[in-house]
Amino acid sequence: MSAFLTGRELSTMLLNGYRNLLRNSDLINDLNVFPVPDGDTGTNMTRTLSGGVGNAKDDAAAGSYMKAFARGTLLSARGNSGVILSQFIHGLAEGMADKEEISLADFAYAMSLGQRDAYHAVMKPTEGTILTLIRQGAAFLQENSFESFENCLKALIAHLRDVLQHTPELLPVLKEAGVVDSGGAGLVCIFEGMEAALRGEVIESDGAADSSLKETAPVTMGSFGPDSVLEYGYCTEFILQLMHAKCDIAKFSLQPMIDYYESIGDSLVAVMDCDIVKIHVHTFTPDKVIAYARQFGEFLTFKMENMSVQHSEVVEQKQGPKDKYAVVAVTCGEGIDSYFKEIGVKVTVSGGQTQNPSAEDFLAAFRKANSQHIIVLPNNSNIILTARQAADLYTDAQVHVIDTKSMAEGYSALSMMDLYADTVEELLESMTMPLEGVTTGQVTTATRDTCMNGITVKQGDHIGLADHKILSAAANAVDAAMEMLQALEEMEDKQVLTVFYGEDLTDEELEELQNRVEEAYPLLETGYLYGGQPVYSLIMAIE
Repeated sequence: MSAFLTGRELSTMLLNGYRNLLRNSDLINDLNVFPVPDGDTGTNMTRTLSGGVGNAKDDAAAGSYMKAFARGTLLSARGNSGVILSQFIHGLAEGMADKEEISLADFAYAMSLGQRDAYHAVMKPTEGTILTLIRQGAAFLQENSFESFENCLKALIAHLRDVLQHTPELLPVLKEAGVVDSGGAGLVCIFEGMEAALRGEVIESDGAADSSLKETAPVTMGSFGPDSVLEYGYCTEFILQLMHAKCDIAKFSLQPMIDYYESIGDSLVAVMDCDIVKIHVHTFTPDKVIAYARQFGEFLTFKMENMSVQHSEVVEQKQGPKDKYAVVAVTCGEGIDSYFKEIGVKVTVSGGQTQNPSAEDFLAAFRKANSQHIIVLPNNSNIILTARQAADLYTDAQVHVIDTKSMAEGYSALSMMDLYADTVEELLESMTMPLEGVTTGQVTTATRDTCMNGITVKQGDHIGLADHKILSAAANAVDAAMEMLQALEEMEDKQVLTVFYGEDLTDEELEELQNRVEEAYPLLETGYLYGGQPVYSLIMAIE
């Protein structure tokens, strides 16, 4: 029994917590309020936590270990649940700062700061979610005392399980769906894994599952061959551990390194955190980058890519003055991605349901945008927090996040965008004004039986949703779409319908939909575009 924890013990516990979360991520994904195949809370929380596991050293003091762990989760955060989790961990790290080892009192204090930061992460905190478990857990530790961490975590988990079971009483939509909160379930999994480590139970790594989270793209040669010319240099990134044997860490200044790398490269991003330096630079001489850095320390991680074969990096390398405005938009589906670029988006970020981008993904897009003002369209309610977090981290431009909650809202904002506006305020007004009048319609396939909003749904049914409410259930996508439109109370006031059809909709279904919409709504201006999106057969912007 232990009343103190070292950095190494914290590392073992958090690694176990991560693996337990990973092992249960599919079950957590299935705790989706709507019976649609887009549950991703377990995946988002796992990927967020993996950033901490990969960023922190297990032999550090408790405080410095948690600081590095928190930084890793911050950059890896995905989705609302991931952002809240990363901010919770940020608070934990602040509460353990400068500690060689942490006591039970330190842990209780850190939990209170974790609660503070988690609630600050969202504009309108909702009870019955992971926030409730964090708050109740922090209060539980303040109100009770324990002799060991083993007893503390065992009691805390029992309390959190009870709180989790009561989340449907606090959030009616959970009760109607017959599920508990997925983010809260993920938090319980993390603490369960941590407690198991204290008992000596090591959760083994699932190699196949771990590898699926690395998201490493396969190496591609593109058109680069033996007679090619290196046009764009190398994208070079590393994390450097400063070494006492090589420099005076207390007196080390990042500025000379910045000055030197700017002289041999561009697109430089340099961050120093105590004795850790993180660098991103584009250069034709990566050997000089490496040699200079090794004067001061040794690499913890290193990545270098030939940008001549990385088509997504080409825009970033074009030299010249910054644009006044640039739009960065999250897209899903090749058709939506292509069309959004045609109507004014400069950089797209692959995302959408089940594949939420991280803060690091947004930061890369911001660098590529090369603009004075960057307007961000998250186009998914579960991505807004991540976009805001990345905006707070980025310092080379003014980043403005418009809270678009769907691809339809993103399309509506883009359709009225005025990139020639004199001021950014006028541009933002042109994009936000139409959002009040747009309704998002979606058609997908039900993953389970349920009854919501008075609609009985069977697994396999096609369901029509409007602004996150189920309005129809039918045997096919076209029937579901028409019934959904007919159920919209404000449909008679709508003038424009734009339909993005997905990868699974057949030509026959599309033609039938067009004919039936024209017959039912002859005065409605309609447009049909190939979106190629997964999950949703149809995404509709109804304006």
